[in-house]
Amino acid sequence: MKKTINISTVIDTQPIGGLQLRVFLLCAAVLFVDGFDVQGITYVAPAISREWGLPRGAFGPTFSAGLFGLMLGAILLAPLADRIGRRRVIILSCAAFGLGTLLTVWVASLSALLVLRFFTGFGLGSALPNAIGLASEYAPERRRALVVMFVGSGISIGSIGSGMVAAQFVNTLGWRALFVAGGVLPLLLAVVLWLALPESIRFAALLPQGQEEAKRLLHKIRPEIGSGEDVRIVSGDRHGGKPVVADLFRDRRGPATIALWVAFFMSLLNVYLAINWLPTSLNASGFTVPQAAFMTSLYHFGGVAGTYAIGLLMDRLGPHKMVLTALFLALIGFYMFSSAPGLTQWPTTAVLMLAGFGVIGAQVGLTALSAITYPVAIRSTGLGWALGMGRIGSIVGPTVGGWLLATAANPRSVYAVCVVPIAIGMAAVALLMKYSRPAAAAPVSTMEKEEVQ
Repeated sequence: MKKTINISTVIDTQPIGGLQLRVFLLCAAVLFVDGFDVQGITYVAPAISREWGLPRGAFGPTFSAGLFGLMLGAILLAPLADRIGRRRVIILSCAAFGLGTLLTVWVASLSALLVLRFFTGFGLGSALPNAIGLASEYAPERRRALVVMFVGSGISIGSIGSGMVAAQFVNTLGWRALFVAGGVLPLLLAVVLWLALPESIRFAALLPQGQEEAKRLLHKIRPEIGSGEDVRIVSGDRHGGKPVVADLFRDRRGPATIALWVAFFMSLLNVYLAINWLPTSLNASGFTVPQAAFMTSLYHFGGVAGTYAIGLLMDRLGPHKMVLTALFLALIGFYMFSSAPGLTQWPTTAVLMLAGFGVIGAQVGLTALSAITYPVAIRSTGLGWALGMGRIGSIVGPTVGGWLLATAANPRSVYAVCVVPIAIGMAAVALLMKYSRPAAAAPVSTMEKEEVQ
């Protein structure tokens, strides 16, 4: 009789090893180039507007087109990973958005840029949910929230990186230099991923044809586990391979799914209203383009600090409570930024760092919540649809921000609108805390209990 080994039992009881660290770092690198590319265009928008003679707020449709592509990519491409595997989708996503970003170097009109940003966003859409999903599936339960927060921080670090490149080189090499870097990095990373990124053990174990790969990978985590014919690997999930959206509402997951969608919508509305228009708003407030890029980079630095602080405390104090705390800090930060337009550079930067600490930390925290809400078999589908709903908010935010920025006398006052979606998001997280149940492994039969000591 075959000895059955439950992956969850092995991963949850073993120290984090070299294979897992490699997965976490590579997934964080994927989100680094994601953040670099998504944020890059916002840093150079003032320079492009000046070169092309565009009015303030003209980039609204272009920002929204890229985010609309992100939404479609999250909804249509991300769930493919629950059918064909996380690894393949992540690699294809990196190659696609890297190529789209590199092609941006040759655009010469706003309409061409809009089309290219849509297709780049479409490629980007599947990167985040699958990188988060893959990392969470290699993380022990006691450290899963922290691992997800660490990997998710790659977005903010990438945003800081693109801001630093913009601040240093836009005035000397021109805005196209940012897109050269943003295109080459993910293309190189795609090659590294092809060579070094493993498939999810849990996903492989769900498929009959993936048993050998699951044995080989699990052997690297716990070498004493044999890889012979007498070993059967199970992930603890009931089924895999063909999840559908309806699965997100089965087993009493409906209220939690709806609450998660509302929270993502409101959170990403704020995230993208802020990051898309912050450099332009600061520039319109009297700061130079390099100053605006530098200050926005520090806003993202606050987001990185918030991500790690919240991640370290989520496992101890509870993930829902920490997300609520982060949203409250974001509310304070945005209110202070919008109501105190006379602040000079460093006080303004400090307020922005507080807002970034809260809003970006809360968004990555929501991503961690989604990863622990859904079981492995539907994790990419669940996170992909949550991000898809959130991307609708990410389209609404920059659109509203662009309209307000074009008409407002005080460029900072547009950020007062952030208070309302933050409050709604806090209510949604409170409901999620009431209705969500942590993703539990399906019971394994008595004949299939873990035998490894």
